Amino acid sequence: MESFLDELHRHVPYAAALVTAHDPKRTKHVTVANRGYATDVVGYVLDHYIPGDPSFRLAASHPDDVLHWDTLPAFRRSPIATDVLVPSGFHQGSSMVLDDRTGRTLGTLHVSLDESLVIPATLGVLARARRAAVPLVAAQRMRLAATLSARELEVLHLMGAGLNNAEIAAELWVSRRTVATHVEHILRKLGAGNRVQAVVRAIAIGLVSPYTTFETNP
Repeated sequence: MESFLDELHRHVPYAAALVTAHDPKRTKHVTVANRGYATDVVGYVLDHYIPGDPSFRLAASHPDDVLHWDTLPAFRRSPIATDVLVPSGFHQGSSMVLDDRTGRTLGTLHVSLDESLVIPATLGVLARARRAAVPLVAAQRMRLAATLSARELEVLHLMGAGLNNAEIAAELWVSRRTVATHVEHILRKLGAGNRVQAVVRAIAIGLVSPYTTFETNP
């Protein structure tokens, strides 16, 4: 996500930016990347603004729009503005919900910027940035959900190298039944229908090196 924030700043010289992902296990949002926001600001966003602030719920109800301080009714009088952002030197910005195609919230993107940048061209860039952030945050969310055990990671890496269950069992000095159980858990945690799909998804979220050669075994 750091490269994403670099690219966004190249197009929109923001003062601060925060990307969160919804952790399905903890049922709350967690920080994925942060540039420029102090710890107390991030904490307020995660613990108060996203879970229950009316202005955030309004932004979430308009997933196709880039709403800013002046298009969110009463935002400038809200606690996050008066007690958190303005004292920190931020006077304009936007909060965007990152949804998948089914409307499920994957994460959020928050950007604080100078008043002079709130123009149609900037809002257009932010809209494109939101779309670009969705697959990145989706991968992070999957990584949070997966949380494979150390042994499951070993099995997954051997799957990525093309070993079948018998070969993995021999490599790890365990029974085939044990390997089959690990594979079953891996598929379930990654939401995969088969071994190849599991490895592909593991590569996408950084659990397996993309340089691993996958070979089909009998």
